[in-house]
Amino acid sequence: MILSSTTGMEAKDISPQRVYWTAFIGLFFDYYDLYLFIYLEKTFATHFALSAAQSDALQFTGLAGVGAGSLLFGYLADRLGRARMMLAVFVLYVLGISGISLAWSEASLLGFRLAASLALGAEWGISHAFMSERVSRERRYRYAALLQFAILGGLLAAMAARYALPVVGWRWLFAASIVPVTLLSAMRWRWLVAADAVVATRAGEANGAALRVAGDTGGRLGAREALAFAQCLGLASLTIASGTVNVFFAKELPQSAWYTALFWLNVAPGMLLGAWVVRRAGVRPALVIYAIALVALSLFAWVSAWPERKLAFALVLPLLNGIPFGLMGAFFNEVFAHYRTMLSGAAYNLGRILAGFAPVLITALGLHAGGHYFVFTAALGVGVFVIGVGLRRTRPLTRERGDDSR
Repeated sequence: MILSSTTGMEAKDISPQRVYWTAFIGLFFDYYDLYLFIYLEKTFATHFALSAAQSDALQFTGLAGVGAGSLLFGYLADRLGRARMMLAVFVLYVLGISGISLAWSEASLLGFRLAASLALGAEWGISHAFMSERVSRERRYRYAALLQFAILGGLLAAMAARYALPVVGWRWLFAASIVPVTLLSAMRWRWLVAADAVVATRAGEANGAALRVAGDTGGRLGAREALAFAQCLGLASLTIASGTVNVFFAKELPQSAWYTALFWLNVAPGMLLGAWVVRRAGVRPALVIYAIALVALSLFAWVSAWPERKLAFALVLPLLNGIPFGLMGAFFNEVFAHYRTMLSGAAYNLGRILAGFAPVLITALGLHAGGHYFVFTAALGVGVFVIGVGLRRTRPLTRERGDDSR
């Protein structure tokens, strides 16, 4: 057991539950502000008299920022310590959100939007890597799936845009995040800095070694890790693309509060199902199950004459997407031996950027009309199936001897 050289706090005092909750709350508000910005696209366009090109630039900046943040801060986290960088990222996040709430021009809005997006990209990779190394292998996928519940910050954003916006205005919707984020930063300072007072502890090294299924490359990025990155990037882009196009597809469907809640909440059981399948059988079977189900759902929606098939498709797809969403955080951290935070976060967030172009591709190919949209989602399922089959075999997770993580 290693004692912190600066605080004297024992490493085991930083429980996985505390790590989880600080990571969850941080990601929750990150997602809230990310999706709030999307929901308020028309509000910003009206307030700042933005052209269509300027509005698109704001949205693209949000996507590009998460990719850049995952690379930059992921690299710094791997070199300087993950807990410290989690705190630094929150400083940037508060700066970005505060700036958005006070934005006075299109240029200021763009700059502060970039700062907030950098923080979101960094937060995902650092949180998952930090937590994965402090949770037993038996519980790692369950914790990762539960951490992905933070995406429900998007549901809060949807409700805020629907009900609170007319009452308090858009500036206060962003400013509302500042107080809980500041309190969370204080909690992280107290709980997490001691865990990274030294870059690695014996416990962290032992559990981190169990994460290495790609093999040791002596500190260099070898061919195995290059292949693993390509597979993770493909997996992220394909699965997130199915969710992205579903958001655009669902805009034409009923938009009641009940429908919106179901649209977001349906992802939860899928995440838990994916974690359960991984624990019982491994990552590959979970991805194959998802791929087959996505192809089947898409073909059903394409050939069926049932009048409610589009609504059913839009509500069932989030449940299926919960399977890959729930396992990616843990799996991405298992396939990289070096620069784990940077590579896992970059694979996810760069995949998010590529997925953001899915609606544009659908429109360019003329697949947005009729049932051709469902052909596109079926093709995504085929792609995931190919990647899943090509992954290295992963064994069911069993409790490691001598691992006392809880």
